[in-house]
Amino acid sequence: MFQRHLHRHDDVNLVMSALGNDPQCLPVLIALGAALRRDVASALREVIATGAWQSDVRVRSAAAHWREEPRFHVFLEHGLEKRRDRGPKHEHLNTALLTFPETRAALYRVSAAECPQHCRTKTDTFAENRHVDDYRQALFGWYAAIQHAHACLVRATRWFTNNTESSDLRRPEAFTDWMTGTRRRDPSATAQETELATRRALQEIVLMMHAWSPHTFEAIDVAFQKAEGEHASHAWGSSFEPAGRPEAQVAAEALASVLSPQERRQVRDVIDEIETNDESRDMDLAKDSTLPCTSDRHRGYGASADEREDCATARGRVYEEASRPWNEGIHREADAARLARFLLGPRTDRIQAVLATARAAVARDTTERTPQIWHDNAEPLREAREAAGLDLHDAAGHLNIKPATLQRFEQATGKLPGRPVSLGYLQLLTLACVQAGHTAPACIPQAISQPVNSLPTTL
Repeated sequence: MFQRHLHRHDDVNLVMSALGNDPQCLPVLIALGAALRRDVASALREVIATGAWQSDVRVRSAAAHWREEPRFHVFLEHGLEKRRDRGPKHEHLNTALLTFPETRAALYRVSAAECPQHCRTKTDTFAENRHVDDYRQALFGWYAAIQHAHACLVRATRWFTNNTESSDLRRPEAFTDWMTGTRRRDPSATAQETELATRRALQEIVLMMHAWSPHTFEAIDVAFQKAEGEHASHAWGSSFEPAGRPEAQVAAEALASVLSPQERRQVRDVIDEIETNDESRDMDLAKDSTLPCTSDRHRGYGASADEREDCATARGRVYEEASRPWNEGIHREADAARLARFLLGPRTDRIQAVLATARAAVARDTTERTPQIWHDNAEPLREAREAAGLDLHDAAGHLNIKPATLQRFEQATGKLPGRPVSLGYLQLLTLACVQAGHTAPACIPQAISQPVNSLPTTL
């Protein structure tokens, strides 16, 4: 386990051990599990949206070793264990995300394209790496919580059963009231609000039990059938993972003994809803370009709805590119990586990727003439840059030169600019004019401007 990511893990164990055999552990655990599960989904969504996962040491070293683009699966597997009792597994993470389709869609998109996919915002915002730490803290906290689910449920059901005539004021009339953390139903609450609170509590505890033991749903089904007088037996085969069978069976039988037929129906509905959140629905959702970008950064930094939708459209295009049927002669992953750099990177990354690709499409003899074109037309080119709203410092940054150097070149003083810089300037200016709705200067030859205009990118 990662010792630096065990704070919330230890917090959960501390709270549960302090409660001991107190039946109050059940509503407390449900509240803890719901908060941790929500934090896992939110933090992972931000890790993907901000691109913070690319700063992970494992990701950087793997990319450098294989001389390839950073791979998201390297980051994801760094925090997951293959052994059940040594840390969170893929199954634990997948269960935590079952009711968060936006996060699952982001996961499918970044995994399908296998390339950097981050939110279309500036990269110099506050504490990007905090999202990585938040994600792993929440994941290990969730892992600690699900280990207590079955035992906590059994303790609560036994207390509820053994105190039918007790004067303990904590005991409500229905067990589901206990799961929601209330002694009796709020007189001011409507029936719909009460049912919704009960459904949420059932969903959380069922998800926590299912995350820890894959046999939970089957055990509940068999226990409920027996409680209703039907003959039922487990169909567990030798191929199933043995861990968690006894826990699941004992907890399911205890739950069946305290629930009414109507409440058992509610549990079955919750399980049916969980099981319908399968991969095929997620893949369709991931391809949906109309799903807005779900990053909290877009909400927190005053971005408009159009920006969020543009970001989602870009992500959808990359996923579709990566999901195309294979055809001979088409490098699907390379195309997806190229689109991702164009569409999903921060503004500087996208512009530099466009300029690099467009520069490669210009003939050498045309490139050799670019310094003289810039020098002879310095004044109209500078005016076009200012009219397009391209700042001097921003333009110099995109060209990797100093602002003073760019200013000297624009004044046609001193020596001529180099060929790569001059070609980049002319193509950057073309790109800025197109984005601002201005006509590019006539002195820029079509052989230079055309490669930029033909690229499938939005800046």
